[in-house]
Amino acid sequence: MIEGVQVVPLRRIPDERGCVSHMLRCTDPHFREFGEIYFSSIYPGVVKGWHLHERMTLNYACIAGEIKLVLYDEREGSKTRGEVQVIYLGQRNYALVVVPPGVWNGFMNVGT
Repeated sequence: MIEGVQVVPLRRIPDERGCVSHMLRCTDPHFREFGEIYFSSIYPGVVKGWHLHERMTLNYACIAGEIKLVLYDEREGSKTRGEVQVIYLGQRNYALVVVPPGVWNGFMNVGT
């Protein structure tokens, strides 16, 4: 696991009307601060990456389908410099991935 990356399992609450999918609360221990929230869709087999944010912490979750999230650490002084981490997110692994600044990231739709 790359230094500073957190994988936090999330709750889904299904009922007869549908499902509530939790993502992030300001009281969560892994919450840093609010900047912006946006949603991204991606076609099957397409890759979005590589991305690097020098100051921003990213919070990834996948509420529909399945993605392969790939992280690469090239931060100077990091214990995990040069390491790659692969995380599958989606229906089978509904989780929040907290990516610290300076970690390269990209994702691919591995679903249909």
